[in-house]
Amino acid sequence: MKRIAFTCIALLAASSVAADTKTPVAGRTVLGVEVNVATINANGHSANKLLGADVHNGADEVIGSVHDLIVGVEGEVSVAILEVGGFLGFGSKWVAVPAHLFEADADSKIVLADASEAALKAMPPFAYAN
Repeated sequence: MKRIAFTCIALLAASSVAADTKTPVAGRTVLGVEVNVATINANGHSANKLLGADVHNGADEVIGSVHDLIVGVEGEVSVAILEVGGFLGFGSKWVAVPAHLFEADADSKIVLADASEAALKAMPPFAYAN
């Protein structure tokens, strides 16, 4: 009798262990979703707004326009290519001016404070490498 009782207890214990390891899954549901939102402030000026923009001198005279921005290997704008002289793109030329010489005034105008259109026209022309 003791042996039968021990065998029954052993069978019950084994079946409960087997039931735990092979428990059927009846379904699933999502209990929650975690969303992480990251933002970044892009400080500075948009190249789209700078390209084609007028360049002013300290007397607020338009002395040229931004044709291109050259980005250095470190990711900084190293040189601005200005279009000077001419009318509607005819008779004008491109000149390279180091980017650190430019300022932005309170109205976000591009200012090359001590420059004149004549001085920019006297500069050697800029030519792109092939």
